[in-house]
Amino acid sequence: MQAPGTYNTETGDMRTVHRALLAAFDAADALVDAAGTDAEKVTTVATFFENMLEFLHVHHQGEDDLLYPKIVERCTEHSELLEQIDKEHALLHEPMAAARGSIAKWEGDPTPDTGAVVAASLDIVEGALRPHLRIEEDLVLPIASKHISPEEWGELPAHSMGSFSGDKPWLPFGLILEQLSDEHRATMLSHMPEPVHQLWEQWSPVYERFMTELRAIAPVG
Repeated sequence: MQAPGTYNTETGDMRTVHRALLAAFDAADALVDAAGTDAEKVTTVATFFENMLEFLHVHHQGEDDLLYPKIVERCTEHSELLEQIDKEHALLHEPMAAARGSIAKWEGDPTPDTGAVVAASLDIVEGALRPHLRIEEDLVLPIASKHISPEEWGELPAHSMGSFSGDKPWLPFGLILEQLSDEHRATMLSHMPEPVHQLWEQWSPVYERFMTELRAIAPVG
């Protein structure tokens, strides 16, 4: 039986999640600018970023609940690195809350000024997020691969889905699938539990309609 330190867990799916998040936040300026003061477009862009902020929240929550406590316990030599990651998660709380607030104001009063605040607040989130994700990928994932079992790692997606409180639970899943190659996407879909597979079959057309509407405003990803 394998023990922590001897695993060879595949953690590459975390990079896919990160790409999906960054692709969304990278599109913030273009989407907000293109939506302008058009109430319908503003609502579409606003709900997209409300759900992306929730996606980022549950992603970090899953790491905080399931991943980092185990690594801290099993790898005391990396405690300083994990403390840094924990601080970076905490530092994102205020910018994310500010972004949520600015989005709500923009949706209620779509003016150039409220839109500019949304774009700036999302840029702040993206600016803090990008170096944080790079540290996770370069330093944390190799540690997790050795010290987190495949079964433990596999708990992360279900935790995120179960914690997600946005009104578009299909959005993160669809964006992640888009980041995969055709071969990898087909493999992932074929390995999904049947209930999840059936759920995605119901969600997929809804996701496609929403993303078509959003991308008619400005490109995403």
